[in-house]
Amino acid sequence: MTHQYKKTKLAAAILAASIAAPASAVTWQAGDWEASYTGTINLFWNQINNNEAGGQDSGHMNEGLLPAFHTMKVVSPATNGLTGTAQISFAPDSSRGKTDAQAKNGNQIDMREVFFNVAGSFGTISLGTTLSLFQRQAILNDMTLFGVGAFSGTEGSGTTLGRIGYGYTYPEFNSRMTWKSPDMNGFGIEVGIFDPDEITAAGFETDTPQFQVEAQYSTAFDGGSLMVWAGGLHQEMERTAGGDVTSVGLNFGTKVSAGGLSLVGSFFTGEAIGTVRTLTSFNDGAGTQNAFICTGTSCTEADNDGYYIQAMYNLNGATNLGISYGESNQDADAAGNGADSNELTTIGVYHDVNSWLKVVGEYNIQNGHQSQDHLSLGGFIFW
Repeated sequence: MTHQYKKTKLAAAILAASIAAPASAVTWQAGDWEASYTGTINLFWNQINNNEAGGQDSGHMNEGLLPAFHTMKVVSPATNGLTGTAQISFAPDSSRGKTDAQAKNGNQIDMREVFFNVAGSFGTISLGTTLSLFQRQAILNDMTLFGVGAFSGTEGSGTTLGRIGYGYTYPEFNSRMTWKSPDMNGFGIEVGIFDPDEITAAGFETDTPQFQVEAQYSTAFDGGSLMVWAGGLHQEMERTAGGDVTSVGLNFGTKVSAGGLSLVGSFFTGEAIGTVRTLTSFNDGAGTQNAFICTGTSCTEADNDGYYIQAMYNLNGATNLGISYGESNQDADAAGNGADSNELTTIGVYHDVNSWLKVVGEYNIQNGHQSQDHLSLGGFIFW
């Protein structure tokens, strides 16, 4: 994968900054408005054993699945039953490619979120760019969110993959307009229209939005909690030479926590949703990267599916031990091209030293797009 693709693709969590927002977040009042500044920075040392024929081992400093996040948020005073929020998040790199002199081609800044919300008794209307709905919970509940997971390359800069392409497709940070329902005794739904994905090849066009939906239900019981979710995606891409490409995806998942144990299971299936992101999969060596093929005046969508399972155990509130396995698959076309299958096993230790410092150790075994295993040691600061 190219460095540019890694840049557009990763960091799963602006919302991670929200999920793990520390008590020490910087806040202040500006008149009747409340403003806050939160963020996180991470870096890992990675000892990489390349198992491919002719492949080279590597020792490399790299940020993990998350880049550095810097998030600025304002909340309005409640006025006539409405509350407004606005948020801007940008993400610099903390790592550089080994061949980047003085990091001039690394350490780039990438805008992730620029959106505003208006909330009232009707729910929440949101406009702008942030993490998409389809497969959102899969990435936010993935333990490699605060680790490394899979690599798409071992010498460059930018973020790693986590489980993107190894258990779920990337939700992406996308421009959209959504409506989120009020909480209904633990149940909620969010629906929206999104800027459609389109390949760069000539002769394709998208003149209708991409549609996404996510529903979830959360409840607590004695000593634990349960969350289940489901999501969907639909998009049409037209071909001027004839034939449409229809991307359809469904995903389901659950997280159960009881005592110190938490279990996560996530599954997705669809057509032309790729293994990495909508319409796109890893290069299979034959030059085929798209989750569809067009011949003559017709197009055929590839079948995609994947899943991951995860178990974590919390020790004394500060240390989480985790193990997970996942895979993503794409069927070959009639000519035998486009097949894509990738799997990843992760064992990790995630320790909160205090409210603003986390240290992490991971061991990952990945097969498919790349065949390698690597040990990663590093940490995060949060504010």
